[in-house]
Amino acid sequence: MVLGNYKLFEIIERARNGPLIKESEFEAKIIPTKLKELVKEYDIKRDPEILIPSDNNLADCVFKAAFDLIIDLGVYCSDTGRIIKIYEEDIKEALKSLPEKIIVGSGREIREISVRSIEDKKPPITIGALAGGVCSSKNYLNILTSIAIEPEVDILCAGSLTEIDGKPIISHSPIEIHAAQLEAHWMREAAFRAGRPGLCLIGSSFEWVAADIASFNTNYGFRSTDAGLACIIYPMKISFNILSKIKFYLDSGRPIFAYSDQLIGGFTRGAEETAVSSVAHHLANLVINQASFQELNCQHIHYNNKSNRLSIWCHNVAGQAIARNTKIITHSECYASAGPCTEMILYEGAAVALSVVSGVNLGPGIVGRSAKEVDKYTGLESKFYAEVGRAFTGMRREDANDLAKELVKKYEDKFKNPPPGKTFDECYDIKTMRPIKEWIEIYEKVKKEIENLGVKIS
Repeated sequence: MVLGNYKLFEIIERARNGPLIKESEFEAKIIPTKLKELVKEYDIKRDPEILIPSDNNLADCVFKAAFDLIIDLGVYCSDTGRIIKIYEEDIKEALKSLPEKIIVGSGREIREISVRSIEDKKPPITIGALAGGVCSSKNYLNILTSIAIEPEVDILCAGSLTEIDGKPIISHSPIEIHAAQLEAHWMREAAFRAGRPGLCLIGSSFEWVAADIASFNTNYGFRSTDAGLACIIYPMKISFNILSKIKFYLDSGRPIFAYSDQLIGGFTRGAEETAVSSVAHHLANLVINQASFQELNCQHIHYNNKSNRLSIWCHNVAGQAIARNTKIITHSECYASAGPCTEMILYEGAAVALSVVSGVNLGPGIVGRSAKEVDKYTGLESKFYAEVGRAFTGMRREDANDLAKELVKKYEDKFKNPPPGKTFDECYDIKTMRPIKEWIEIYEKVKKEIENLGVKIS
């Protein structure tokens, strides 16, 4: 079998010689039409009363439809305007080569991320925010530190800097390279400040490959024990820029964390088609980007969160499809509508964290205000996400579904006007790096109310 650079070069040859097609036709016509056919062929239907399914046949049908989708359509290369054909042998070889576990981090912070099964009693690994959440250069280091000091957080994910010292970050310029270097330096510094210098970092958040390479520095930036970031562009597209990043990650020995931003109500329309698409993107990330571990990321186009009923269903049915049919390691990302220092953000996170029963790990998250409001992130919601995920570990899917319905009732009527919460420096005492009394009291209250629903949170 062929992996590594040889596989990468093979993919590039297919991108140069595949069928020529217009990008708009591929994403707006061909993909939606094929998804509709496959959902009908495999009789994939969502029961509105179910948030966390316990139907193994449904999960297997989602996987079969996803497998057919990627074989039939391939992946579109935006640089050449051609289809990268994916063969059945590609997927089978990639799945066969997957290890049962991967190792990230170093020293005392080494973490073993392994495959989880449905209703697994093994606790999940949690990636603490920020998943692209926008941050000012003034608060970025402190926000990262507040997450890194929480021992429940196993891995730290980058945010997105909005500026550097008040100046805009110009794409594909020396300023972008400088910003990527600073981002990596501040992430490493946050790990040092937390007394966890070997903590695994995920980054950079900058898309340009030159900036990404510049952020690799074994003393002050990313190391070979930190994960590089790659994606299949929604829907089913890739670029030479991303493939160039993969080349660098392979050469530097870094694990690869891959994602794809699925959009319910977008090109993939309903929840059933989005769940199939999500699994297909996981297979594409495996073959094209040689992903080490991945994330589920199904956002609703109107709610702009992953805590709504449709997104929760997608994460769980897709997670079960992956867990039952592959050894792919994946996580459940959480974007919430509310901001920090509110009850709602914690209830949203708890509902999404229930996906641990579907064979996934957790994170990045919780990311408040859908990652769109500057500095609306703190370490306490990441800690909470990990804590409730561990408390839900080993739960039966049927029981998790009952609890999810109770949790969603507590916030879904606020989606049109969610509480904005507070910024980091309003939520934390920066000198002690501790949450303010108000935020702690909200956190304790929500934990107590979840315990009243029958779950012990240690």
